[in-house]
Amino acid sequence: MATRPAQGQAAEARARTRRGQRPLALDDLTLPDPGARSLRQVLSRQVRRWERAFPAMPVRLLAPGDRALYVASVQAWRALAETDRARAAHVLRMPTVSVLIECALRHVGPQGDHAALATWLRELSALVLLELAVLGALPEAGVTWTREAEGRAPLTLRSVSANLALPLPDEVTAVRFGPGLLALERAGGALQLALGDPAPLPAVAQSWGATRPYHVVVPGVFLALSDNNPLSDFEAHPDKEGNQLDLGDKPVSAWVESLRTCFALIDTHLPELGKELRLIARLIIPVGWDPERHLSASYQEYIGAIYLTLHPNDMTMVEAVIHEFQHNKINAAFNLDPLLRNAFSPLFTSPVRPDPRPLHGVILAVHAFQPVARLYEQMREAQHPWSKNPSWNRRFGVIVDKIRDGAATVLHNAEPTPVGARYFADMRRWDSHFASVAVAVPSESRG
Repeated sequence: MATRPAQGQAAEARARTRRGQRPLALDDLTLPDPGARSLRQVLSRQVRRWERAFPAMPVRLLAPGDRALYVASVQAWRALAETDRARAAHVLRMPTVSVLIECALRHVGPQGDHAALATWLRELSALVLLELAVLGALPEAGVTWTREAEGRAPLTLRSVSANLALPLPDEVTAVRFGPGLLALERAGGALQLALGDPAPLPAVAQSWGATRPYHVVVPGVFLALSDNNPLSDFEAHPDKEGNQLDLGDKPVSAWVESLRTCFALIDTHLPELGKELRLIARLIIPVGWDPERHLSASYQEYIGAIYLTLHPNDMTMVEAVIHEFQHNKINAAFNLDPLLRNAFSPLFTSPVRPDPRPLHGVILAVHAFQPVARLYEQMREAQHPWSKNPSWNRRFGVIVDKIRDGAATVLHNAEPTPVGARYFADMRRWDSHFASVAVAVPSESRG
């Protein structure tokens, strides 16, 4: 998916060194050891990066009303950060918020799309204030945003915490964000919404298209029927065009049941990974149903969110959940350090994709599939009934072969940064482990 230039990441790494920050230690980013720290360290530094970026956006690009909105959101967020940094970090960790910070960061320079940047900053400011309102972290008088009288740009207020997606119609002239509430000013009088109230939305809000779009899969992880990723139409997979939200004519209950089965399998057979996924996973966005193949996606800019199609095979689904959230993990690391100096040139054959890919892409594949192979291994050791199926064992063998081929390509050709060297040592550790597992897969199951 879309990525930051490696030179920009290297410059950021040098800046961290000047600040005296210890280098990342990615010793167990592939699969967590008991008491794992790699992902926690990555997420902590990722949040600090967002904390620096959010208040430092180019306000000169904004119209006066949007500039006032942005300044108010920064002031309110800073006021919370001074007294409760954990809750302030929680606001920026929301994928609906952080994706806008990431997209903005990529366009702040002179070559950026400044019209898009201004749109993202308007939405970012509103969503930060909305999350602060949900937390009750705004002054009693609240913060009022008066919308421009002419050409009011479309904007949907989304909050995972409040389970709300509210498209603002033109008739709403101002929005007041208050502690625990939203007040929407319009000609017929203000409409007030209590943000902590799970009751059905007022009829007027529903007529505007307001919904309760977030459905609990496991605590803290939601099936999301609303998406504000500006890059969702960008697709790197050759067999797929974009990631448009689509339940595939299946009920929400079918999606939730399938995803809960995935988490249950992970929790049972890779419990440390199950705990770790909950550190990073927030949103699972449905993009259709297909009985034959499974297509999934994630973005370096959209940490905490993935796109999945629904598939009738539970192992296919659990593979995809692990695969895409592994991408989230290493993408968060890539936001902090390039890991290797030859990430994007030259191209190499990928073990899991038909198109030649840079080493960056091969690394993503190996990082995603090594834990999948470990799941198969643990299920077989536990004598799970599925492990008696020849097709299940054939798939296990194929995965092991692919990750070994991919790891050989990476480990032979990578020119790592100091941080990357520790990560590749972890990749090598698991590759050595799977060297023996490959021999243990019955040959008659791999034809």
